[in-house]
Amino acid sequence: MRNTLSSYGKERMASAVAEARNWTDLMRLLGLRASGGQRRVLQKRVAELGLDTSHFVKRSPWRKYPDSAIAEAAASSSSLREVALKLGANPATGTLSHIRRRIHAAGIDISHFPGINRPDLDLPFTAEELRAAAAAATSVRGGGSRLGRTGRQPLAGDAEPDAAGPRDRYRALLPPACIDPREQAS
Repeated sequence: MRNTLSSYGKERMASAVAEARNWTDLMRLLGLRASGGQRRVLQKRVAELGLDTSHFVKRSPWRKYPDSAIAEAAASSSSLREVALKLGANPATGTLSHIRRRIHAAGIDISHFPGINRPDLDLPFTAEELRAAAAAATSVRGGGSRLGRTGRQPLAGDAEPDAAGPRDRYRALLPPACIDPREQAS
């Protein structure tokens, strides 16, 4: 017969919580099957009993990178991707977002990253026009059409409308620091 949380009194639960190092350890001590649902029920029961779990070791994978390690990596990097790589993390979008939030929360200076604090771009339409086009469009291309941008129209810096491809037209919007030096030569 499997143990259930209701079979433990407050004293037994308090003793097990005091002995456990984390939620998984507590489940093992109580003879419970380790599962997410069981953990949530256990956490709720412990909270209802008002038991202290502040001694539990937090096992967040992000806490293996203390703020000091992030600050050190950021100081010698020129992008969030480099920070992630120096920390040994996979530079996926979610990882980069998380690192950026951690950097912001810790007040770490990244003003030396190119383009990180770039001012608003001078776009040929207002923010309200952009919102209206986005709300009415069903695709990015449709939004561009509603803004009067058909892909063949020149952007700022284009010499001739048909001379540059889409990649070149969009690169014209970026500050030079955001463009890979290898691409600037092409």
